[in-house]
Amino acid sequence: MNTVTASSDIAEKSARNQTPRTAAHADRSDLVDMRPSIGDSLQLDWGMPLKSQKTYVKLVGYLKDRSIIVTTPTIGGCRLELVENDNVLVRGFSGTNAYAFRASVLRVSRLPFDHVYLSFPDNVFGRPVRRSQRVRTELEAELHSEVPGRTGPIRAQIENLSALGALVCTEHLLDPEFPLRFSAVLMLHGNSITLEADSMIVSHHVEANGSGIHSYGLKFTALDASDAMLLKAYVYQQIVDYPDSVC
Repeated sequence: MNTVTASSDIAEKSARNQTPRTAAHADRSDLVDMRPSIGDSLQLDWGMPLKSQKTYVKLVGYLKDRSIIVTTPTIGGCRLELVENDNVLVRGFSGTNAYAFRASVLRVSRLPFDHVYLSFPDNVFGRPVRRSQRVRTELEAELHSEVPGRTGPIRAQIENLSALGALVCTEHLLDPEFPLRFSAVLMLHGNSITLEADSMIVSHHVEANGSGIHSYGLKFTALDASDAMLLKAYVYQQIVDYPDSVC
């Protein structure tokens, strides 16, 4: 099996100097209070050797004040060779809580499957996530207006996105009396998905800098169950991956 190896001393220095970005807006808590579930996906940051890459593991189990068991992290199908005493930064989402903590590798095992024992954290930085939590984005959207005579999509920039709606910016003046069809491409766990939703304009203002850019607050009015689930999963993923994007 191919493996990806890295210098444990570099990873240790990186993890030691890195502060979870959730800490500035979060409360110290206990991992048990976050109510993690077996099978939850956790993001693992192994420090400098991973650069901008992210790797995900599954929570296999945990015993309070003893240890946490996760699946062995991989990137591109290649196993990351963690060794004892490596330091890692772990981020997760459970229920309505986003959380992060540091841990060290206690043991690496390959039987009966590849898994890793991590130290149980002394402190977990967590915060609740509201149902309508918004995250900043740099995504593009297409808006299809039902105004008579208008053809073709209207391009817009998504400033922020939630499970209930979005704030978009465009050079075009839109009529709030007519509904819109909102369409955007989201990346969810490495997969490209297209989200489409009926929406209505609930707010509008023009930028004061003379740029002629219009900002519209959109409310999603008809999301089917699968799209609603994908949208919530995307928002939660952004909260876990980029805590500073929460607005």
